[in-house]
Amino acid sequence: MQILMRKLVALMCFYTGLVQAQFQDIDTVAEDLIFLTEKYISPAAEASVYQTSGGWYTNFTPKKKFEVEISLQYNLLFIPNKFKTFLINESELQNITIQGNDTSSELPTALGNNDFIVLEGTIDGDAFEFNSPEGINENPLDHGQIQATVGLWAQTNVILRYTPNIKINNTEYNSFGIGIAHHLNQWINPLKDSSFYLGLLLTYSNFKVEDTFNEVDLMLGSINSMKVDGGSFGFNIVGSKSINQFDFSGSLGLAMSNFNYKADGTGALFLAVLNTSLNKLDKSITNFKADFNVNYRIKDFSLNGMITIGSFTNLNLGINYNIN
Repeated sequence: MQILMRKLVALMCFYTGLVQAQFQDIDTVAEDLIFLTEKYISPAAEASVYQTSGGWYTNFTPKKKFEVEISLQYNLLFIPNKFKTFLINESELQNITIQGNDTSSELPTALGNNDFIVLEGTIDGDAFEFNSPEGINENPLDHGQIQATVGLWAQTNVILRYTPNIKINNTEYNSFGIGIAHHLNQWINPLKDSSFYLGLLLTYSNFKVEDTFNEVDLMLGSINSMKVDGGSFGFNIVGSKSINQFDFSGSLGLAMSNFNYKADGTGALFLAVLNTSLNKLDKSITNFKADFNVNYRIKDFSLNGMITIGSFTNLNLGINYNIN
């Protein structure tokens, strides 16, 4: 009986050691994937901030109470080369390595091209390999959206915006937002009768990005998509001047944004470990930007174009109809 008990204890210790070794490998793989995920998906999250931060007004003259403006907008986001790739070095990783003799390599971000390299690692002595995720391979990124502006009391406008679900290659994007514009001329005596308008614009945008790629099979589970759920608050100081049929405006502002990341795939335990670690990536950033807008009025219609400049450059074109 004692011999049997000793064998059972030894077997349990052996099994516990295997489980601990396996979980240690899972943890190191998860940490490596967190590192790679941050490099891969963060540029797309920041790009979404600029996609949602421009085009909030056609001109900045006060609207009459309950006057409505409907806008159909076309948005173009231009991607700088520095956001298309990132460099990895094996010295920064614990388990995953680059297949072959290279110890460092350039990988595409979610905004990059469709190149890939083969990465490999081990879990409990068993080797696995997978292709690094590819990028969207589009520049510029374009989408359409609809916007409505309603004049309220005290020279205040409320703005509602909606971007339907847009799919570009294997990436899906959608957003909605609300803004409040308040004109300050009424409170500043020298500006009360001026054709120059000064005001504040406060905005909030919620956006979702889902990037689907070839399945990354890691034995205990797999990953086939990354999701970003973000929210961005904007604060802008806007100035506007009308000359004949033209309205010229510009603004300076900042956007304060929060991002949450989630991986989807198979393997409940593996995904639980990975997404728990992904919580470490949930973060906040602040972006500064400038907007320049030109609007041309044709009776109740107008055409406008706004360029937003910051870490990214965004061009927003709109055709607008005013209901008096």
